[in-house]
Amino acid sequence: MSGWRTPAARAVALLAVGAAALLGLRVLTVLDARPRTHDAYLYADSAALAPDVNGRITRIAVRDHERVRAGATLVEIDAEPYELRLAQARAQRDALRAQIDTTARQVTAQGSGADAARSAVERARVQLGLARDTLARVEPLLGAGYVTRQQVDEARANERSAEAALAGALLQATQARQAVTDTGGLVAQLRAADAAVALAERDLRNTVLRAPFDGTVAGLELSEGSYAAAGHALFSLVRADRWYAVADFRETELGALAIGAPATVWRLGDDGRAPLRGRVESIGPGVRPENGGAPGLPAVGRTLGWVVVAQRFPVRILLDAAPPEALRVGATVSVRVEPEAGAAPSETAGAGAARDR
Repeated sequence: MSGWRTPAARAVALLAVGAAALLGLRVLTVLDARPRTHDAYLYADSAALAPDVNGRITRIAVRDHERVRAGATLVEIDAEPYELRLAQARAQRDALRAQIDTTARQVTAQGSGADAARSAVERARVQLGLARDTLARVEPLLGAGYVTRQQVDEARANERSAEAALAGALLQATQARQAVTDTGGLVAQLRAADAAVALAERDLRNTVLRAPFDGTVAGLELSEGSYAAAGHALFSLVRADRWYAVADFRETELGALAIGAPATVWRLGDDGRAPLRGRVESIGPGVRPENGGAPGLPAVGRTLGWVVVAQRFPVRILLDAAPPEALRVGATVSVRVEPEAGAAPSETAGAGAARDR
């Protein structure tokens, strides 16, 4: 009889099978609590740098892959055309200012002329009143013989002359009033000229392309003498102060993830170097289905499992301080998310439970 058929041997075999089952269950529990994926890469925000003005590149102040500080000069564009445009805009503004000064003096003189014309009208009215009063006094005296016909005729002539003088004064006053101008239109033109100068100054400043933040130059394939077009990217600048690991986790693992949970990141070929540390910053709300869907969602291929093809969702992990020179956008990494006490599980927690069942 074989030794495996003895009661003691059967008991030992059962204990070994049970221990293996418990160990396997424990391993699965730990794996579920500490999700890990090798489908991940490093990422940093970057900006495609483009000039705001057109022109010939006269100087390239950086090299490809060079680290630069915010505000550092990267590229200089021929500034001469923009200096000339600024000088032209300033000259036009100065001419308008001079024209406004001249017009203001003319307005003052025209106002004085209008005042003098109004005074002449008042004097003509007084003279007409006196002439009419004189005629009114002498006409009744003609019949009594106290005045002569000639005196009456002279009084009537004086009245007509005063009326004509008043009409002339009124006409001159109207013309003087209409001749008075103002500087309103010129002031509006001056505001436009000020704006033109400001735009020319801005264009001149923009002939120097500067780094918007600390970062590393990438994709620089320019040479001096190349033509730069406004709005067309010359190269990229990779941000140096914020790095991420973007990891694709299966939907059945999202229940063990929580915002703020600590994470460990291993770079490919670390060769014993300490891993990177970080925290879960966000969990992707969705991916683009294979048969279409809303634009803007990331496209993540499915990984074939034993029974069910589980979809994967991107999880962004914000890394703690790390030397930027040791990081590369797109570098392959592995990510493990650690459980955090009291962390709120994601809404997909039921998926893991369904898988266990």
